[in-house]
Amino acid sequence: MVENMITGKDDIIRDEILQEAQKLFQQYGVKKTTMEDIAKAMGKGKSTLYYYYCSKEDIFDAVILKEMGEVFNSVKQAVEKATSAEDKLKAFSLTKIKLVQKRINLCKVVKGEMQDTMHCIKHLHAEYINQEVSLVKNILAFGVQNGEFHKSVGRELDMLPEVMVSSLRGLEQDLFVNARLAKLEPRLDTIMGILIRGLKNK
Repeated sequence: MVENMITGKDDIIRDEILQEAQKLFQQYGVKKTTMEDIAKAMGKGKSTLYYYYCSKEDIFDAVILKEMGEVFNSVKQAVEKATSAEDKLKAFSLTKIKLVQKRINLCKVVKGEMQDTMHCIKHLHAEYINQEVSLVKNILAFGVQNGEFHKSVGRELDMLPEVMVSSLRGLEQDLFVNARLAKLEPRLDTIMGILIRGLKNK
C-alpha cells in the first residue's frame, strides 16, 4: 500500500517535471533551458530533478517519448474506431496531420536544434516509425482479408507499409518546412481517397 502511494507520487512529480520542461523547451529551446530553470518553474530545488533524471538530455528524451506516445495512442484509437480499411487509413493520416499541427511548437524546437538533439531522439524516432509501420501493415492486412484491397497488396506487406509511412512522413516534413500543413488538412481526405483506389479490388 505504502509502496503504491510512493510510486504514484513519483509518477506525479515526473509528469510535472516533463510538463514544465516542455513549456520551457518550446519557449526558449533546449540549449538555453537549464535544469535550474525547470526546477524554478516547478517551485522545487534541482536535487528533485536529479533524483528522477540524470540530465537535461534525459528530460528532453522523456518529453519527446511522451509526445510520441500521445500521438501514436491517439492515432491508434482513431484507427480502431473506423470500421473499414479505407476509413482506417484515412483516420491514420488525418489524425496524425492534426496532431502534428497541434504540436508544431515542439517540432520547431526539434527542427531548429536537430544537430544537437539528434543523438537523443534518433532511437526514439526509429521506434515510433516501427510502431506506425506495424499499424499500417495491420490495416492493409485487414483490407485484404475483408476483400477491400486487392490480394496483391497482401504479397507486398513486407515493404508497402514502410513506403506508405515514409511517404506520409516526407509529406509532413515538406509541409512543415513550407508552413503548408493548415492547407493540407481539408484536402487530405480526397488525397487519401485517390491513393486508396490503387489498393482496391477492381
